[in-house]
Amino acid sequence: MNEENSKHLCADYPELYGAQFTFACPDSWAPLLREFSKELLQHIRATGLTVTIADVKEKHNELRIYADGTDAVADEIIENAEQRSRQIPAEEYPYLSRQGL
Repeated sequence: MNEENSKHLCADYPELYGAQFTFACPDSWAPLLREFSKELLQHIRATGLTVTIADVKEKHNELRIYADGTDAVADEIIENAEQRSRQIPAEEYPYLSRQGL
């Protein structure tokens, strides 16, 4: 993801992503990540969970989100975002899939 999109997501959701967080996925998924981040953060605030997002990347043309400290609802939010990514073309960076990142 380009620096501008990464910067906006990190600034808008600092509880989820540190200032230097790197998103290894196409820019076409930025709106999806914004929706996901908003939904997850609402759940975290409502439950008091401490969730750490370890990695957000594209793998095999699908979004992969790795997080620690989740519960069943947070896992479902993550899974739903990953499933929705299948409907959004990721060919912007096709080399990521070939490398298996």
